[in-house]
Amino acid sequence: DWSSDVCIGRKGSVYFKRRPQYEIAATFEVGQSPTIKEAQAVADEIFADFVSEKVDKVELVYTKFVSLISSAPVIQTMLPLSAEGTVCDIDGNCVDAAEDEIFKLTTREGKLVVESETTTTETGGLDESLIFEQDPVQIVDALLPLYMNATLLRSLQEALASELAARMNAMSNASDNAKDLKKKINLVYNRKRQAKITTELSEICAGASSV
Repeated sequence: DWSSDVCIGRKGSVYFKRRPQYEIAATFEVGQSPTIKEAQAVADEIFADFVSEKVDKVELVYTKFVSLISSAPVIQTMLPLSAEGTVCDIDGNCVDAAEDEIFKLTTREGKLVVESETTTTETGGLDESLIFEQDPVQIVDALLPLYMNATLLRSLQEALASELAARMNAMSNASDNAKDLKKKINLVYNRKRQAKITTELSEICAGASSV
């Protein structure tokens, strides 16, 4: 099947450009603080391809932030919209998007930790008594760009949070390894120093005994 890729970020663009079997439709650069304007630019590109029937399906691949020590790559089908609204990981395990997660930054035993809380949203059918003044197509055309913009912005923020958490963990592990190495080096140094002192004392005592 034919596919076209839209890359966000420098590393993704470099990866796919080196592999000619992939077709890159567009590339976007985002900073360390993704904005609505940046997400809107990506959403406009994707929405235009879908509306023009250049593509019949849009899938979003990003790193989902789970906690400060865990993240997971997921694949979310953005278009066409599904009634269930499922989000699937790379292994095909799907979760109902109605089960949203709320992340809270708090402290525990003097350390910053992130706690997650799952909230379930009721997704029942619409009340039959509701009357929409606009045509359904007009409503979808108005809401769809907003939905795509919000979804892309959230994925960019989660990917950035996952990257920062991974960097923080790497720096923490490096600091712990440096402390362990320092202890080992100090131990070896003290042993060598003690052995040298013992040898010098032995030589002094031997010299004094021979006089």
